[in-house]
Amino acid sequence: MAPLLSLCMIVKNEAHQLRRCLQSVQPWVDEIIVVDTGSTDETIAIAREFTPHVHAVVWQADFAAARNASLAHASGEWVFYIDADEELVVTDPQWRDQLSAASGDAINQWSLLRREQASDRNWSEFWNVRFGRRFPDLHFAGALHEQLYYRERQTVVGQLQGVYLIHHNQQTPDQFLAKLRDRNIPILEKMVQQGDRRLQNLVCLGDHYAACGDGDRAQAWYEQALEQIAPAVAQGILPQETTWLRHLLFWVSYRAFEAKDYETAQYYLSYGLRFFDRYPPLLYVAGLLIFELGLHRGALPYFHRCLELFEQGTYDRAEPFDRQWMTTQPAYSLGFTYMTLQERDRAIAYFQKTLEFNPDYSPAQMYLQQLLTASANQG
Repeated sequence: MAPLLSLCMIVKNEAHQLRRCLQSVQPWVDEIIVVDTGSTDETIAIAREFTPHVHAVVWQADFAAARNASLAHASGEWVFYIDADEELVVTDPQWRDQLSAASGDAINQWSLLRREQASDRNWSEFWNVRFGRRFPDLHFAGALHEQLYYRERQTVVGQLQGVYLIHHNQQTPDQFLAKLRDRNIPILEKMVQQGDRRLQNLVCLGDHYAACGDGDRAQAWYEQALEQIAPAVAQGILPQETTWLRHLLFWVSYRAFEAKDYETAQYYLSYGLRFFDRYPPLLYVAGLLIFELGLHRGALPYFHRCLELFEQGTYDRAEPFDRQWMTTQPAYSLGFTYMTLQERDRAIAYFQKTLEFNPDYSPAQMYLQQLLTASANQG
């Protein structure tokens, strides 16, 4: 009888963190398969502490190819993949029952929540597909940001409960930018040149060039992404691919708002909020736009909605975004809006809330001090 769950990993020079990852996963999987793509440290030795199934392949600048090499050695009914800088956290010891439950027979992939642990990152948690039922046509595709696919069947994804991933980002800012510049961008550009013009590739190229300080190239890739979704936006329907669509709509609407191109901002916000009304970045920009158009009280529900989604934990988790758009920024904008409306007590309350999220946020500090001083003088 085949084991239930096979862990498939690819690694390279992960000696500083591989043991933590494998220790978190080992009690919950039936076999561990590690494929090394060229380590020069103690990675292979550490991997062999946990499994005899350690294999080596030549790195071909293709993550899907490397992961498919690991998949070829799996024997479990399900496969699970994880990276060395991640850690599995279990809150329900019976979580594996979901993989074998009769009610889950129709599900052939599972996603689980991924949370950011690094102190210099403020990303929201999001659902990420990591499990696939090992049918013969299961494979990874995509040289970068690879994903699980089936060649002969429709994908049905469930959301796994009782377990989640923590991402430990230990890279310095310089290391992170070097990875984007020297590895990710060349792979992505090659993928696009070979015809893989998925929306996520175009948007990621825009993001990567922006992070590397090349605004002109970033703009060019974002514009290509916008051209790709233009027919769907004009018809008011979702494009076939929605990966990173939310982020793209936020980028174009916020950029248009900053350029005082309010018509363009409204165009993309109206479209985006029709489908993604629990995505705080879009709600926040909508509030900014309404405020800027002079409808100050009309902006309040959008800022309140951002905080409500955060406090209730009901925000859109399809893709990660900076948590400031549902914490610090809407709280500050509520304080500023109430101050503009001369509702001092509410303004004070929301400037204080802003500082609970970010004690060093200087605009909130300044206005709070002014309001408290005015209140004391009047008292």
